[in-house]
Amino acid sequence: MPRAVTKIYIDDIDVDRRLSELGMDRQDILDIRDVAASMHATGSSPLFPANGAGQLAYQYGTRELRATFLKRSWEIDQSYGTNGVRHPDHKLIVLYQNVDVACSLTDLPQARSRKGAGSERLSQGNSFELMEEDVPSTHTEEGLGVAVWYVMVAQDGAVEVTHAVIKGNKFSEFIERIFVHDGSDFDGLEDRGSSDDDAVDFDITISRK
Repeated sequence: MPRAVTKIYIDDIDVDRRLSELGMDRQDILDIRDVAASMHATGSSPLFPANGAGQLAYQYGTRELRATFLKRSWEIDQSYGTNGVRHPDHKLIVLYQNVDVACSLTDLPQARSRKGAGSERLSQGNSFELMEEDVPSTHTEEGLGVAVWYVMVAQDGAVEVTHAVIKGNKFSEFIERIFVHDGSDFDGLEDRGSSDDDAVDFDITISRK
């Protein structure tokens, strides 16, 4: 089956319009990036664990994302063990993500750590119809209809808001990409951490007695 063509928003007027349609704001996204980046710099000390910088960026990036969106009446969401926010009226979830590159037309962003099964199940919620694919039997009706977006922050300060699908522990399909900033206003961060510097997804098994 044919894949959906990725929609990319680059011009400021298109970026601001699409963010507004999603209930987001450009400055809010930049503030999330700035907080995450400052904590990444704090965690770059050689006394921290190898993945300390990325872990701090993820934790404080997620905290800032939640604090920002809660002011807009969004709600905390922890579907499938992930940590994000959910729109109060629309089936829309937003998560924070450290990535290797953002706002590039030649390279697609990838998470700086492998994605787990929970993230994969969540990301595929309403995306099959957009990609013209059959819904796998492993997906429940509860998960369908939820669009999952990621605030993707690269170490050079580039940041995009992207609707992507995870398959095989990585981002495999990109439905929409909103280029918020290319990082030209930003001092690059030295990469002292390992590639496995993000939150780890766990599969939780519940045994009924």
